[in-house]
Amino acid sequence: KSGIAFWWNARKLEKELGRPIGVRASAEALKVVRGKLGRWRDNLSDLKMYAIYSRQKARLCGLGLGLLAEEFETRRIPQERMEDFFLKCFYRSYASHILEKEKGVGIFCGELFESFIRRFREDDASFRETTRKELVARVASRLPGQDDGILQGKEMTILKKAIRNNSRGMSLRTLFEKIPNLLPRLCPCMLMSPLSVSQYLRPEGGQFDLVVFDEASQLPTSEAIASISRGKALIVVGDPKQLPPTSFFETDAFDEENAEKEDLESILDECIALSLPSVHLKWHYRSRHESLIAFSNANYYDNGLYTFPSNDDLSTRVRFRAVEGTYDRGRSRTNDAEAEAVVEEVRRRLSDPAEAAKSIGVITFNVSQKNLIDKKLEELFLKNKSLSRIAAQQAEPIFVKSLENVQGDERDVILFSIGYGMDRKGRVSLNFGPLNQDGGWRRLNVAVSRARYEMQVFSSLQPEQIVENGFVPRGVTDLKSFLKYARDGREALLGSSSGEAGEDLFANKIAEELRAQGNEVHTHIGSSAFRVDVGVVDKSRPGNYLYGIILDGPGYASAESARDREIIRPQVLEGLGWTLERKWILDTYDD
Repeated sequence: KSGIAFWWNARKLEKELGRPIGVRASAEALKVVRGKLGRWRDNLSDLKMYAIYSRQKARLCGLGLGLLAEEFETRRIPQERMEDFFLKCFYRSYASHILEKEKGVGIFCGELFESFIRRFREDDASFRETTRKELVARVASRLPGQDDGILQGKEMTILKKAIRNNSRGMSLRTLFEKIPNLLPRLCPCMLMSPLSVSQYLRPEGGQFDLVVFDEASQLPTSEAIASISRGKALIVVGDPKQLPPTSFFETDAFDEENAEKEDLESILDECIALSLPSVHLKWHYRSRHESLIAFSNANYYDNGLYTFPSNDDLSTRVRFRAVEGTYDRGRSRTNDAEAEAVVEEVRRRLSDPAEAAKSIGVITFNVSQKNLIDKKLEELFLKNKSLSRIAAQQAEPIFVKSLENVQGDERDVILFSIGYGMDRKGRVSLNFGPLNQDGGWRRLNVAVSRARYEMQVFSSLQPEQIVENGFVPRGVTDLKSFLKYARDGREALLGSSSGEAGEDLFANKIAEELRAQGNEVHTHIGSSAFRVDVGVVDKSRPGNYLYGIILDGPGYASAESARDREIIRPQVLEGLGWTLERKWILDTYDD
């Protein structure tokens, strides 16, 4: 019996050792068998667990995950890291599956793709230049030539005679009526006000293929009809969240505290009410610093405007200048201290050669404050002729305007005089003139979005002094919010701060690596839907970024066209001072 058992164990041992054993190895065989039998005897309590493990291992192997069991048994990977090991293998396999399905993505090469972008930019520039030349050629081809009968005809004779006589004895309307065929060939595009259209063009339909209205939110429907009737097609351009047309002319005698303005229906409002086909223009170019449009974007456009951060985005260009002044309520309706502060700022800027290169605009809430600042500026220029010459030599003249007529204007620097504040009796009235009326917030929206580079808000009024008891018009609450934004910065705008971490794992990972090298790094820089993914702060200029990194993530994919994505966005950012680097996610993934 023992001999049979020995033979059987010997055969089993040969199987395990993978080689035959002789009689001399019988002692070794008995030792191995005794050892195994001893381990079985000592671990009988774990036999059930081993059986379960064996079944799970077989299941893993059936799913193609035998490597997981192998790594566990050989202890090459610590037990506590097994889940991470599995997830990494799973995600990488899944990613490979996706890359294989997406055409061209699996063989993506950032360097090669950038060469395609360079070629695309060159072709785009060439196409744009060719298009301009073609347009010029088409317009030139319409001009009467030597062999054209119209050049020798009656209409050309009438025009030449009118030119020689400087239009004496013949009105423009009469002239236009006498050259109906020549006029559109000489002037295929005419720039006219609605009043000029009625004055100079005969009242016949279909004279123009297309009629375009700009700043349509300020054009009453009654004034637009005459122009519309003379065209075959119509485009109406305007912003319903800016100034509507008003029923009165600004005068010094207008009582802003007691009378109400009646806003008229605009042609833009009519088109919106009729549900005419519309296209929203979302890209904002005027403000060369995002802080100058951030308030309007957050409060009036639901952050729907595409704005672009500049490389000095860490600081704000909207500055609050507190002034110790009083508002002369019920009398002159002016704030003399604010007017003095504004004029002093104009003097300072014109006296500095670097600052004098920037154009200046002054905005006030009412006509009385506008007139006061105008008067003080005139006195300044009379006393200082050199400043007067510098102001006259500016590419854009200094303007001083009230809320009602500043729409459409822009300047490098805007000085905004609030005017309102505590009166002589120490009281603050919540009557802010046009802001209190229905739609008054639209006037504020216009005023705070006129600057290209910088805006200074001169105010004797602190936001906390606007106490909202009961019903308060939106224009008043928005003024309070704007004053707080000007004083406290971006933190006053909910949900629009720069540097939010977000869920972009690649941006966060790159930022971690750059921070480990001793850099100060911010992610998701900007206040609108478009943001610079990663920005490295310039140690020599802490208010600026040294460079920015653009990733091909969600922001890159959100562009509606290749031209937006590869040409316009980079050009705008570089124009705002950014040095940009591209980081391609698939290149990073492969590395």
